[in-house]
Amino acid sequence: MTRSARFRQLFQEGPFACLGAHDAVTARIAEQAGAKSIFVSGFSASAIIAGEPDVGLLSQTEMFEHIRRICRVTTVPVFADADTGYGGVLDCQRTIRLWEEAGASALHLEDQAVPKKCGHFAGKQLVPKEEMVQKVRAMVEARSDPDFFIVARTDAVAVTGLDDALDRLEAYAAVGADGLYVDAPTSVEQLQEISRRLKPLGKPLLFNMARSGKSPYLSLQQLHELGFDYALCPIESVFAMHKAVKEMMETFLREGSTDSIAHLITPFDEFNRFIGLDAAVAREKSFA
Repeated sequence: MTRSARFRQLFQEGPFACLGAHDAVTARIAEQAGAKSIFVSGFSASAIIAGEPDVGLLSQTEMFEHIRRICRVTTVPVFADADTGYGGVLDCQRTIRLWEEAGASALHLEDQAVPKKCGHFAGKQLVPKEEMVQKVRAMVEARSDPDFFIVARTDAVAVTGLDDALDRLEAYAAVGADGLYVDAPTSVEQLQEISRRLKPLGKPLLFNMARSGKSPYLSLQQLHELGFDYALCPIESVFAMHKAVKEMMETFLREGSTDSIAHLITPFDEFNRFIGLDAAVAREKSFA
């Protein structure tokens, strides 16, 4: 079974989370921890690749290479952010072809105008609904793997309100989006309305569990009871990395000794086992 087919199969197994990984190492950790699917966030990619905030600075090909590195070291399905598709309808078609080539199994496409922003930032702008409809149609037409999962995302809640957000997603569903995603709803009442309006369309509903955003903090089971089928835990790995590495470096610089940070770091041998050194040595010996 392909990774894309396995991603679709996950919906038959109950609610699941796509666990955010911001590079190849955290992708390996996520899979070993038992993640059923890995999510590649544009927010995290912008920070890791460019050291910049999520304000639409990464190029299509930079994100493609980032996704490809993560897919290369994992076997579970990878769900990758595609921002606005990086341009018009032809750019959107190239984006889905590249994401498939990279090894991803799913993407979400958003209806923000350029320059786009993280969905939980202020100052977002939208493209007309009709423009996004054409982008979704273009992606559906361009995919080569029929199991590749296309999620239509709207950022309209913070810009034009919930009713417009739901109208938009109904239109995106009508032209072939496989899944629907309202980003940054702000209350349980909004989540109930999203489920009431969109559940009859028969498209899986996605929720963003980002801990620092505008949305309520809910468990996967609570979301399932509200009618949501799966969730993203998108940026927690990069925040955990930032906190842990910051603490380690500040401690070392303050104390001037690696003894002071020994409890904060993985032992050398343990990390080498994790990263696959034993297997690499065995492969090399097989050719000796």
